[in-house]
Amino acid sequence: VADLVIDRDSFLVFRDQQEFVFVKKEFELLYFLATHSGKVCTRDSILKNIWGNSVIVTNRTIDVHIRKLREKLGDRYIKTIKGVGYKFESN
Repeated sequence: VADLVIDRDSFLVFRDQQEFVFVKKEFELLYFLATHSGKVCTRDSILKNIWGNSVIVTNRTIDVHIRKLREKLGDRYIKTIKGVGYKFESN
């Protein structure tokens, strides 16, 4: 997606020969957003698809994971849609 290669089998992400390692939930969140590239993913859909219904997490949990993704990959991929959720942009 974009200039990222996301290897779901090894939980690794590559960009221009550089390897990025993510913890499981960070990787799952990035993969979820990337597979919905260009679409806004609501906080509710992120919570449901990444953490499921059996775990209680807050919106801050999502924010922290997004921040960690941005720290590793930069700000250009994940955009905040205020009051709604997040969008992965591949351009």
